[in-house]
Amino acid sequence: MNRCVIVGGGEIKDFRYVRRQLYESDYIISADLGYAHCTSMGLIPHLALGDFDSYRGDIAKECEVLRYPVEKNDTDTMLAVKEALKRGYREILMFGMTGGRLDHTLANIQTLVYGTNRGATLCICDKNCWITAVPGGKSISVPWREECSLSVFSYTEKSSGVNLENVHYPLHNAVLESEFPLGVSNHFLPGQEAVISVEKGMLIVVCNKAN
Repeated sequence: MNRCVIVGGGEIKDFRYVRRQLYESDYIISADLGYAHCTSMGLIPHLALGDFDSYRGDIAKECEVLRYPVEKNDTDTMLAVKEALKRGYREILMFGMTGGRLDHTLANIQTLVYGTNRGATLCICDKNCWITAVPGGKSISVPWREECSLSVFSYTEKSSGVNLENVHYPLHNAVLESEFPLGVSNHFLPGQEAVISVEKGMLIVVCNKAN
């Protein structure tokens, strides 16, 4: 199964950066104002969905459209993730998910966790920030990124059996709690791939580059 790329209506500082991350085989979903971002990149998404309270322009005839009422329980991003999962995608890359309103950013992180809990791998990405979730019993490797900090937070009340390897402040069989940011602002060892694992709970991993 190929990868699904979801373009939301949040801030995208560098459209050229996003274009470089895309594969020809990607299935692209735009969520509401994300369609305008796609247009700015010269893209026609395969699917445009949402309540379209932010984007009211034309949509290309070759693009499938799903419209929803404004008064609904799901955000447009959640609708996009649910649709991607429904169509069988288990690798989802998300752009336009940060910046602007903090409540939208937090909602998008919750949506990332929703997809992770259903067996998919999701990443929120922009030029200077990369966010993913690691569920209990899993591990990930994070490629070295120059001038980047690496932070790990417990999304659940507690995450136990946490291991951070190949970082400046390693952890071994540690417990992280949601109310105390012990894992903030770690650093890669030069040129080395960081390895993060957790036995129980859910971690949020943020790789952030200084502006």
